[in-house]
Amino acid sequence: MSERRQGREVGKEETREALLLAGLAEFSERGLDAPSLDSICARAGYTRGAFYVHFRDREEFVVAAMERVLGPFLDAVVARGEEAHDLARTVERFVAALAGMAQLVGSRDAGLAPRVLPLHRLLDACERSPRLAERFRWIVREAMARVEKSTRRGQGEGEVRGDVDPSQLGSVLVSLALGAIVALELGISFDLQAAGETVLTLVAERPRV
Repeated sequence: MSERRQGREVGKEETREALLLAGLAEFSERGLDAPSLDSICARAGYTRGAFYVHFRDREEFVVAAMERVLGPFLDAVVARGEEAHDLARTVERFVAALAGMAQLVGSRDAGLAPRVLPLHRLLDACERSPRLAERFRWIVREAMARVEKSTRRGQGEGEVRGDVDPSQLGSVLVSLALGAIVALELGISFDLQAAGETVLTLVAERPRV
């Protein structure tokens, strides 16, 4: 790839990222419905023309904003492919990722605000947007599948009880993550470390010391 073409690609990615960060800031401050495309573009410093280079419409933009927030969170909780790890490490990352999100949710620092898309607002938007709801379901199913894979690996190595249903554990752990995020957003006290330890104690083949 030529240097000129590389420069164009980098520029396009920077524009897309700027638009997403501006949108997340608007959504965090005003909700998902109120911000107009004009206000998002103005905040990012780009025109509507630049917006439509990257997104077909507002709904596609909201889907991308959701992925921008939940995608990295998902990767923090459970690694992909060759980076996949055992259940204990999965739960540790789960707790660390939620703790990081808790800091963002509770922060009043303007520098952090653009990275926050309140989950309760997102769920409300899913009721009105089939496209958004389907993508959200995909992200949740992917998280469950990764936990299931880690559980099966742990069972194969004798670290996780054989009578634990891997798919059900995936459902429980991801549901716990989603519930914890909502609780944190609403200011409800939630002991993340204790929750993680409880999960491991319940499923470990050998007593945890």
